[in-house]
Amino acid sequence: MFTLRKVGSICILLIAHQTTVAQSPTGPRLLDTSPSASKVVKAPNSIRKLPTYRVEELNRRAHDPGTPAAKAGPWAIRAEYSEIVSGMEPLTQEDVLRIKSTKAMPPTSCKSVDLVPKDPTRPTEGPWWAHHSTVALFTSQSGFGYWRMMMHKNSRGQTMGSPGIDRVELVSLMTTDEPSVYVLDEIAEPPKARLARRRPLDEFERLGLDAVRRGDDLVSTKEAPNRMFGAIRAAQNCLECHTGAKKNDLLGAFTYYLETSTDKLDLVSRRR
Repeated sequence: MFTLRKVGSICILLIAHQTTVAQSPTGPRLLDTSPSASKVVKAPNSIRKLPTYRVEELNRRAHDPGTPAAKAGPWAIRAEYSEIVSGMEPLTQEDVLRIKSTKAMPPTSCKSVDLVPKDPTRPTEGPWWAHHSTVALFTSQSGFGYWRMMMHKNSRGQTMGSPGIDRVELVSLMTTDEPSVYVLDEIAEPPKARLARRRPLDEFERLGLDAVRRGDDLVSTKEAPNRMFGAIRAAQNCLECHTGAKKNDLLGAFTYYLETSTDKLDLVSRRR
């Protein structure tokens, strides 16, 4: 069963992305080659000219805590920080070529986004469950925690957390001066993300990011009903590594491309 504690595990995953980019001698490879989009933030001085919210976001970067306190008890199954960064299994040459050749999706334009409706009496269905399931699958696939829910294959054979998702990409907030999106057609495990190109946010994603920064958790737009944008927020366990963050702070996001509109996403029953 998916729990908030499992969402907390995302902190280690985001650490992995931040650390591997910072260690790269050339920085992240973005489709946008402008200096502001490709510059890696390496010191506090480099973020002082950014808006206050960006300074706050960048200060939430995580650090390797060594052996986490959460390693005890039910969290003993999680991988160490170094294992998550490098991956549980080495990537094959075929994996590398596939990741590096992944094409970016067409950008989405829109004028506004809206909060996705949520029925608190039926939490195991529709877009909200799809988002929660994706966070949990991302956590599990990257080597942290255990996901007991059913995984789903979309029409192209890619593993997703819920029916109706064609592609989901990770939005990075803390690795560069500007947020960017990993161009991947699969779950963004750290070893795969470090090889992937990154692109600037499109118009829908910029509006979505503004919305989640204001406190929304999942938004969509009527102008492109097959798009969805969801926040990844810090749970209590994230604060062990993200010492500059507090509970519910924004650590990242997922941008979705759906096989259907948000209001027609298949129901997903919770399995125990």
